[in-house]
Amino acid sequence: MPRASGTPNRATAEKRAELLARIRARLQDRSAGPASWRELAAAAGVSLSSLTHHFGRRDDVIRALMEDERRHGEQPLSTMAQPAGDFATSIREAVRHLAGGLLHAGLDRVIATGLAEGLGHPTVGPAFVTSLLEPTIQAAEARLEAHVARGEMRGGATRLAAIELIAPLLVAVLHQRPLGGADVRPLDLGAFGEAHAESFIRSWAAATR
Repeated sequence: MPRASGTPNRATAEKRAELLARIRARLQDRSAGPASWRELAAAAGVSLSSLTHHFGRRDDVIRALMEDERRHGEQPLSTMAQPAGDFATSIREAVRHLAGGLLHAGLDRVIATGLAEGLGHPTVGPAFVTSLLEPTIQAAEARLEAHVARGEMRGGATRLAAIELIAPLLVAVLHQRPLGGADVRPLDLGAFGEAHAESFIRSWAAATR
């Protein structure tokens, strides 16, 4: 019986997804230290030649992993981009949404991996920005721009405001979890998120008439 049209491509995509899942687990296990190309192949359960066949070089597999994370993040990013109620309600919801991704959906481990692999790297760093960091900033910008358009938020600097909304929570979660700061100086992340949201609302809400 002839092979159905498209089957090889589908089989290849499924195999790549399986390999990426195993590689993701190894890269996110920071207790094991940085992973070499050979160690990634071992974690994936394939030979170096097989891993090279599917992805190319080590840098290529890291970029493929980031692109895969971007695809998985499309729905959460879409939610972040949409305003939810009035300005204050929407900002509180945005902070809860981002905190949920970081604390419960593994986004903190994804970002930690991106930073570990990308800092100072000429191609992996930009891939991390374009696949993960920048889409998150742009989604927050879109939500904030909607509130500016409604007259609920001060205008003129939504990109700055988007970074200001994301960065403190991101730093706090990375400090506490991937970097082990919970053992050094514990922080109530729930209370921190609530305080951050209220501070942002006070700073950026449009002046009342």
